[in-house]
Amino acid sequence: MLRGLYTATSAMTTNNKKMDVITNNLANINTTGYKKDLVISETFPEVLIKKINSPVDYTGREGFKGVEVNQEENGAYQLSTTGGFFRTKTLSGVSYEKMLNFAVNEDGYLSTYYRDQDGNIDTSAGYLVLGNRGPVYAGNAAVEVNERGQVLVDGNIVDNLVMLAPPPIIGTLNSGVRLDKIEINFDQGQIFETDNQLDFALKGRGFFQIETPEGVSYTRDGSFKINGNHELVTAEGYRVLGNNGPIVIDGTKVAVSEKGDIFADDEWMGQLNIIDIENLKDLRKEGGNLYKMAAGTEPEGPPFTGQVLQGFLENSNVDAVKEMIEMITLFRNYESNQKMIKAYDDTLQKVVNEVGKV
Repeated sequence: MLRGLYTATSAMTTNNKKMDVITNNLANINTTGYKKDLVISETFPEVLIKKINSPVDYTGREGFKGVEVNQEENGAYQLSTTGGFFRTKTLSGVSYEKMLNFAVNEDGYLSTYYRDQDGNIDTSAGYLVLGNRGPVYAGNAAVEVNERGQVLVDGNIVDNLVMLAPPPIIGTLNSGVRLDKIEINFDQGQIFETDNQLDFALKGRGFFQIETPEGVSYTRDGSFKINGNHELVTAEGYRVLGNNGPIVIDGTKVAVSEKGDIFADDEWMGQLNIIDIENLKDLRKEGGNLYKMAAGTEPEGPPFTGQVLQGFLENSNVDAVKEMIEMITLFRNYESNQKMIKAYDDTLQKVVNEVGKV
C-alpha cells in the first residue's frame, strides 16, 4: 500500500515541475527568439534498462579509465574522463561535467575560462574548479595534472579533481515517473516582418554573439539598436560582436547581406560574428533571452551557413495550442494522483483505528 503512495507522490512531483515549465513557455510565447523548454521524464523500466546497459562494474564504481590531459603552451588545461565527474562552483550551485577546461586565475585558484575576440584566455568570469577539498589553490607555482586527476603544485599532490560516481542505484522506491532533465528545443520559430532596418532574423542554425559583463553570450533575438557610441547593441544595451569586435555603425541607412555583412550609407561597417553551435546540449539559459556555454565547454560547430534576414524577427517556437492541451492533461493527472493519495490515507487511517480496537 505504501508503494501506491510513493507512486502517486512521484507522479505529482513530476507533474508539478512540468506545469512550471509549461507556464514559463506560455509566458514567453511572444518573446522574440525564445526557445521552449522540454521536460524529459523516465519510468522505472527505462531507468532499469539504462542501468543494465551502462558500463558499471560490481565494485560500486563506473569503469574509471583515468583522465585524458591536454595542456596548452599558455598553461591552460583540457581534461576529460569517464566514470567520474569534474566539479565547478557556479552561480546556481555545483556543476558536474565530464570535460573541464581551466587555467589559474589572478587570485591563484584553478578556474574555468572563456576566450576573448583575440583568442586570449579570460578567467575573470570563470567558475572556480572544485577538488575533493574545495577550491584548488596553486598561487604562482607550476601546476600539473596527472592521469589520475591529481593536481600537483611544484611537484606535490594538493588535491584530486575527479569525483567518482557513487555505487550504482537503479532508483528510489516508487513505481512512478521521475524527472530526468529539462532540455531546450532549438527548432526554428516562425519568421515575421517588422520593416525595422535594425531587426535581424536568422534563417537556419546559428546564434548572434553578445558581449556581456560575464563574457560572451549567445542569442537568437535580433532586435537590435544603436547606442550613443554608434555601436550595435541589444535591447538591454549589450554590444553585438562582429568578426573584429563590437560593430560601430556610422550612418543612417543600414543594409545587411545574407551572410551578415553590415553596410551604412553603402560603406562596409563590419560583419556579424554568427556562430553555428553543434553542441547545443552544453548551452544554458541565463535569462534575458541569452545563452551561455556550460562551465568547461567551448562552442563547437562549422561556419555559419544560414541566412540573415534584415527587417525580420524570429518568433518563439512555442505552440500555444499544444501547451494548453498538455496543461489540461497535467491538471487531470495531478487531480487523479491527489485522489489516489486521499484514498490511501483514508484506508490507512481506517486500518489504524481498527487495529487499535483489537
